[in-house]
Amino acid sequence: MKPQRFIKSLTKKERQDVEKLFRKGPSNRARKRANAVRLSALGYSVTQISEILGCNRQSIHNWFDAFESQGCPGLFDKHRSGRPATATPDYRNRLIEVIKANPKEMGYPFTVWTITRIRAHMAREMGILLSESRVRQIMKEQGLVFKRPKHTLAKKQDKDAFAAVRDILDQAKKSPWNPVPT
Repeated sequence: MKPQRFIKSLTKKERQDVEKLFRKGPSNRARKRANAVRLSALGYSVTQISEILGCNRQSIHNWFDAFESQGCPGLFDKHRSGRPATATPDYRNRLIEVIKANPKEMGYPFTVWTITRIRAHMAREMGILLSESRVRQIMKEQGLVFKRPKHTLAKKQDKDAFAAVRDILDQAKKSPWNPVPT
């Protein structure tokens, strides 16, 4: 049988730091790792900790190694490489300019941007097609929102007749109500 591994003996400061990270850590993953260190310091074996936390033994050994070499900062996730962002700073700046602009002035037959329209415009202009959720996320980061269009019939109304009726209505509102006796 292999000898059980436990975390090195913790100083009072380390114990406080681990407890603080376990209770109020910024992420679930860091709190889980701090809990593993905490449980080991309380005398739980790696096998018991893996059953309690629902993770494999090798992960716990890796967390212990990181903690013993770096302390609590070793329990946080490191930066991971990944796919570069599709939305370049130029794209983001142009997106913000376009959203703030009137589509009519850009040659479109409409006056209100929608997600579908803005994505299509940006794909034509910049050659980058982002998902709807990514465009919304960029807008949210910049504090931008789409307005609901206000549809009115003002262009179809006879302005003189509308003004006359409005005057009659204003007079009716101002005059006292006198019901006809029956």
